[in-house]
Amino acid sequence: MESLSWRSKLVDWLRAGYIKEKWLPILLVLLGMGISLMAGVLFLELAEEVWEEETFLFDQVIIDFLHKQDYALIYSKMKVITEAGSVWFLTVVTIITVGVQWFKVKDKWNILFFIVAIGGGGILISVLKYVFQRPRPTLNPAYDGTGFSFPSGHATGSMILYGFLIYFIARGVKLKLSRYFAIISLLVLILLIGISRVYLSVHFPSDILAGFAVGTIWLMFCIFALEFVKIYKSKNLKKHINSLLKNNKHIKDEKG
Repeated sequence: MESLSWRSKLVDWLRAGYIKEKWLPILLVLLGMGISLMAGVLFLELAEEVWEEETFLFDQVIIDFLHKQDYALIYSKMKVITEAGSVWFLTVVTIITVGVQWFKVKDKWNILFFIVAIGGGGILISVLKYVFQRPRPTLNPAYDGTGFSFPSGHATGSMILYGFLIYFIARGVKLKLSRYFAIISLLVLILLIGISRVYLSVHFPSDILAGFAVGTIWLMFCIFALEFVKIYKSKNLKKHINSLLKNNKHIKDEKG
């Protein structure tokens, strides 16, 4: 009987849309925190080895594998893809995104935290590169392969910018097919940008992983801050908490 009671209650929650409306945001927050924690652990592990000037076996294995794929078509594609993570390209996308948010979406908080994310990410990368001062596999100014290597600026910047675009799309695009296609496309682009940096011999794979990790942590922090401000400004925080504490009453009201 107890099992049936729980099943009945679960069905009631689903019918009332309670899980989707109330608990899904909390589950997403916990998921984001979990991803940030894993990214932090990954970066600290990589950073410790780089600080001690240790080498990574997987670096050489991945580099050797990619360099065996020495085809003119792949090389030409990688040269194009890597530009999608360059400073000039990210700057152009940033300006366009701010314009869309300003004139179409008209959300000042989106603009503020988006700019903070991009600008703060750039400062963060500069500081980390100066701290670790890891030499690159090869220097190649043609592909922005100058300066220090760890963590990758292309990987970090791409994760922050395109990750924020994924957030905007997830929140703003209503058509599921279009939303899923855009999100998957951006995720693939982020991954390909990282691969291109290794393929073009301007970064170690560990630089890319560290860049993705740093970018993920900073991205999650900025998105959480944005969401908190929106909830606080809309004065729904207290209402949301009270609704979570009174779930049984909510279900009974829905049934009635």
